[in-house]
Amino acid sequence: MRTSLFLGVAAAALIAPVAATAQETTSTIRGSVTSGGAPVAGATVTITHVPSGTAVNTVTGANGSFNASGLRVGGPFSVSVTATGYPQTTVTDIFTVVAQAYDLPVELKPAEAATGTAGGEVVVTASRIVNARTVSQGPATVLTAAQIKNVATLNRDVRDLMRRDPLARLDDTPSGGRAVSFAGQNARYNRFSVDGVPVTDNFGLNPDGLPTRRSPVPLDAIGQFQTKVAPYDVREGNFQGGAINAILKSGTNQFHGTGFYAYSGDGLTGKNTKAGPGVPTGHVTLPSFKFENYGAELSGPIIKDKLFFMVAGERIRAGTPIPEGTAENNAGTVIPSITQAQVDQVTQIAKSKYGYDTGGILNNSQDSDDRLVARIDANFSDRQRASLTYLYTKDSIQYNQNTFTTGTPGLGLASDGYIASNRLHTGVFQLNSDWTDEFSTEVRAFYKDYKRGQDPVMGRGFAQMTVCAAPTSDRTNPGSAGASASTNCQPGYGTITFGPDISRQTNALTSRTYGGLIQARLNRDNHNVRLFFDFQDTKIFNAFLQRSAGDYYFDSMQDFIDGNAQRLRYQNAVPSLDPNDAAANFRYQSYAFGLQDTWTVNDVLTLNYGVRFDMYGGHSRPALNQSFVGRIGYANTAYISGRSILQPRVGFDFKPTPTISLRGGIGVFSGGSPDVYVSNSFSNTGFLSNSIDIRQNNDGSYTNPAGSVGLVNVNGTTIPGAVNDYLKSVTTNPATPAPTNALDPKFKLPSQWRGTLSADWSPRFGESGFGTGWNFGADFFWSKVRNQVFFTDARVRPNGLLTPDGRTRYSPVTSFADTNYDIILTNTNRGHSLIGVLRVNKTFDWGLDAGVSYTYQRVTDQAPATSSTATSNYANGAFLDANGAAYGTSNDEVRHSLKYNLTVNPALFGDYKTTFALFGETRIGRPYSFTMQDASSARSPVFGTVQSSSRYLLYVPTENDPLVSYDSKATQDTFEALIKSSGLSKYRGQIAPRNAFNSKWFTRFDLHLAQEIPAFVGKSRIEVFADIENVTNLINKNWGQIREYAFPYTIPAVRVQCLTAPVATGASTTGFVAGTSTDKCVQYRYLSPNTAPTDTIYARQSLYTIRIGARFSF
Repeated sequence: MRTSLFLGVAAAALIAPVAATAQETTSTIRGSVTSGGAPVAGATVTITHVPSGTAVNTVTGANGSFNASGLRVGGPFSVSVTATGYPQTTVTDIFTVVAQAYDLPVELKPAEAATGTAGGEVVVTASRIVNARTVSQGPATVLTAAQIKNVATLNRDVRDLMRRDPLARLDDTPSGGRAVSFAGQNARYNRFSVDGVPVTDNFGLNPDGLPTRRSPVPLDAIGQFQTKVAPYDVREGNFQGGAINAILKSGTNQFHGTGFYAYSGDGLTGKNTKAGPGVPTGHVTLPSFKFENYGAELSGPIIKDKLFFMVAGERIRAGTPIPEGTAENNAGTVIPSITQAQVDQVTQIAKSKYGYDTGGILNNSQDSDDRLVARIDANFSDRQRASLTYLYTKDSIQYNQNTFTTGTPGLGLASDGYIASNRLHTGVFQLNSDWTDEFSTEVRAFYKDYKRGQDPVMGRGFAQMTVCAAPTSDRTNPGSAGASASTNCQPGYGTITFGPDISRQTNALTSRTYGGLIQARLNRDNHNVRLFFDFQDTKIFNAFLQRSAGDYYFDSMQDFIDGNAQRLRYQNAVPSLDPNDAAANFRYQSYAFGLQDTWTVNDVLTLNYGVRFDMYGGHSRPALNQSFVGRIGYANTAYISGRSILQPRVGFDFKPTPTISLRGGIGVFSGGSPDVYVSNSFSNTGFLSNSIDIRQNNDGSYTNPAGSVGLVNVNGTTIPGAVNDYLKSVTTNPATPAPTNALDPKFKLPSQWRGTLSADWSPRFGESGFGTGWNFGADFFWSKVRNQVFFTDARVRPNGLLTPDGRTRYSPVTSFADTNYDIILTNTNRGHSLIGVLRVNKTFDWGLDAGVSYTYQRVTDQAPATSSTATSNYANGAFLDANGAAYGTSNDEVRHSLKYNLTVNPALFGDYKTTFALFGETRIGRPYSFTMQDASSARSPVFGTVQSSSRYLLYVPTENDPLVSYDSKATQDTFEALIKSSGLSKYRGQIAPRNAFNSKWFTRFDLHLAQEIPAFVGKSRIEVFADIENVTNLINKNWGQIREYAFPYTIPAVRVQCLTAPVATGASTTGFVAGTSTDKCVQYRYLSPNTAPTDTIYARQSLYTIRIGARFSF
C-alpha cells in the first residue's frame, strides 16, 4: 500500500536575500535520519535529481547523519531513505541553491505506525518537514532561471541582475560603464565567476570586474545567479566588493529549447524629460537607430541518464546614439559654450591646414555583442560526475573622449573617440568523485584568454589636438588667468579636440590565465571538513603609453590657423622611440590553501570555521631605475611576489524556531585589487620611457629650448627631431627626471575585516492566502579596512610652509620647474562601513510575489582608486592634504536607498501564463565634493604638487574673511550666492569635507510584460513580451530623471592663487602672486571658475526605452 502525504511544495522565494557558504558550482543535501529521536545508522539514502535521473547513494553513519555534495543546482530533487524495519520514506520537491547546503531531518516511523501494514511507502514534500531548510550565513541574493526571465533588461546585461541586491548600486551614467558596486566599495574590487571559475577582468580596465560590457554568457544559459558580500566559506577569495556567481544550466533527460528575437529603436524611446542642465529644453532629438537582439538555447540528453548537453548563443547589434554634441547637433546632452559653427571651423582648418579629417561629431555607438556557451555533463556512475564548459564573448562599442559639461566645457570629435572591445575564451573542466560514503573530492581546471582593444575610431598616425574655440588668445592680456593664460582656455569658451586620444595612441592588452583547484571533503559525525588547494598562473602584456604621438593645445582659433601651439605633451620609449619597448610584460602565480569545518551541532545550529592562506609568486620585476633610487631612497623593483595573507573566518546559522532564523559571522577578506595597479610599475619605470611638457609662456617665451621647434609649424603627423632629442636628453636629467611609478617595498596585500548579522522571521498569520508566505528580515554589515591601496607622490616633500587655512605645502626634491612625479602605490588603513538593511517579502500561491527593502549606508574610505593609471588614481580624488586623497565619505556610498519588486505570474487561461514584473528603486544621488582649482596649469604654486589642479578641497570663507580676497566684487557675490544655496554655509571658516554633498534623489521603475500563447506544436508555446526600462518616464516626462555631478565628483567652485601679502578684493595683485610653493602664502585670492558649478542631466538614462519581442520555447 502506498501512503501519500503530498501536502504542499517548497515555496522559498529565492529573490529574497539569503546567504552563500562556498564558491562552488554545485549544491549539497545533508541531514539526519532518526526514529523516535534516536539515530538510525546504516540507512541507505538515495538522492535523485529528477529531471536528469542523476542519482547519488550514501549510507548514514553511527549518528544517523548523511551528506551528499557535488549535486546539480536547482531541482527538483527527491530523497529516499530505506532502513530495515521501516517503510521506505521519500521526500520530494527539494530545490537547492548553489554553494549552499540543504538540511533535511528525516524521521522514520515503524511500518505499523506509518501505514498499518508492512511495506508501505511514505511520501512527503520538503515544505512539510520542520527545520528542512537551506543553511546560510552571510547576506546574498539568489535569482533562479524563471526569475531571470522576468527581469526587464534592454541590454541583456548581468548588471541588471546584480542591481537587485539591496547592497548593490548600478552606476547607470555615461562615464560609469554601468558599473555595479556592493556595500559602498570600489566596483573594481568585485569578482565575477561562471560555474565557480573566476572570469573577472583581473587586469582592471573595465569598471566593475566584469571582462565584458554585458554578460560573458547569454542570459538564457544561466540556471541560477548569486550575489554576496560576506560568504564565510574560505574558498571564497579574491574580492573586497561583491562576489558574483553565475551557474549555467545543464541538460536533462528531456529536450528543451528556446529562441527569441527582440527589437528597439528611436520610435520606442522617449524624447522628453524635465528641462535642466545639458537638456535645456527638456526635449532630446534622437537620430534614427535600431537595436536588435536575438538568441537561442538548446539542451537535452545525448545518452539518457548518462550524458547531457546545453548550448546557447546571443547577439546584439545596436546603433545607439551618443548623446553629447552642440546645441544644433546632439542626441540629448548639449555641451555649453561650443557651437556647431566652431566645430565646422575646426574641421575645415584641420582639413586645409593639416590634411586631417576630424570626423565631425561622433553620434553612433556601433554597439555589437556576441556570446556563446556550451556545456556537457556526464554521469560516469552514481559516484562520479563531470562537466566541461566553453565560453566565448566578443563585443565592441564606440565612445567619445574629452567631452565635458562642467569645468572648461569640451567636445571630442569622432577622430578623438575610440572603439572599446573585449574578446574572451574560457574553458572549464570539473570532476566530482565520491570515493566512499564519507570521503569525496572535487577537481577543477580552467583556461582563460582575454584581449582588450582600445583603438581610435579613425585610426592612429596623428597627434591629439585640442583647440580653444576663442577667436584669439587672452595671453597678452591675461587678467585673472595670470601666468597660465597661455595654456588654459579663456572663460566663456570651450575646447574642441580631435585626433587619436592620448590614451589610445599606444594601447593593447592581452591576459592569459590558467589554473586549477583540488578539494577533499570528509563527512563524519556531523562534521564536514574540507581541505583545498587553488593555483593560478597569469601572464600580462600591456602596451600603454599615453601621448606617444603627441598632445597639442592651441589657445585660440588663430593659433590653430597659424600652426603655433601653446603646449605639447609627449611621451615615448627611450632611446628607441618605439612605444612597445615600454610595455608592461609580466607574469605571476597565485596560490591559495584552505581548511574548513562545517559542524552541524544539532538541527537548529550550524557552525562554520576555517582559515584561508593566499600567496603570490613570480620572477617578473620592473627594470631598475638608479635615478629613482638616488632621489627616493629605495628601488622601484618591488613586486607582489612573496607577499601573503592569512584570512580566518567563522560563521553560524541558528534556527531556534520554525519561523525564526539568525545567521552571521566575521572574517578577513582580501584581494580584488586589479593587476593594473601594479602594472604601472612596469609601464613607467622612469628610464625605459620619458615624458616632456613643453609650454609657451604669456610673453611668447618657452619653458624649455625645444619649444621653438616643437610648438611652431605643427603638422600633427611627426614629432620634430629636436623634440625627440630633448626627450632623450632629459631622461637622466636630475632637474627633471622622467615620471616613475613604483610599488612601496612595504606594500601589504589589501584586505579588510567583515562581519554580518542577519535575522529572518517567517510568521503565519492564519491559514489564508494573506496569512502565509510572509518573510521579514534585517541585515547588518560591518567592515574595517586593514590595508587598502593608496597613491602618493614621493617626489615632493613638506617644505614647512602652510596655506592660509593651515594646509601643508610641498616642494619637489628636484626643482619647482619639474612637472614630473614619482607615484607610489602604498597602503592606507583608513576606511570602514556600517550598513543596515530592512526587508519584507510576501508570496501568494496563485502567482504574486512582492517585496521591498530599505538600505542605510555609512561608508568611508581614503583612496577612490577609480582609474587604471597611477596618475589618474593619484589625481582623481578630493584632497585635504595636497599629496594624497582625503579620508571621508566613499564615492560609492548610497546613504539611503529603497528597492521594490512586484511580480504577478498567473495562468489566466489554461496553463498559459501572464506576467507583470515590476522592479524599482529610489535612492539618494551620488556624493560629491566642492573644491578649488589652482589657477596654474603647471606645478601648483599654492600646494607644490602636480596633476589635477581642481582636486583641492574648498576653504569656505566667513563673511569678510581676511584669509580670502576676490578678483572682483562680482566673483565674490556669485560665490556667496553659491555658499548660501548649496549647503556650504555650514562650513564657513572651515574646509568643506570630502563628499559632504549629494546629487538629487532618483526614482526609477522597470517593467517586464509577457503573455504565453499556444504554438500548436506539441507542448511548445510562444511568448510575446515587452521590457520597458524607466517606465516612470513613460508615465510622466518629469519622472525617472538622473541628474548628477559628473566624475570625478570634484566640483571647482573657484580658482585660487596664493598672495604673498594681503590684497583687497578687486585690487591688482601684480607683484603679490606666489610663483612657487616656497613663496609666502598669507592670503587666498579667489578667481571666478572657468564655468559655474552645475550638475548634468544624463539624457539617455533619463528617458524610457521599450524592447519588444517574441520567444518560442519547447
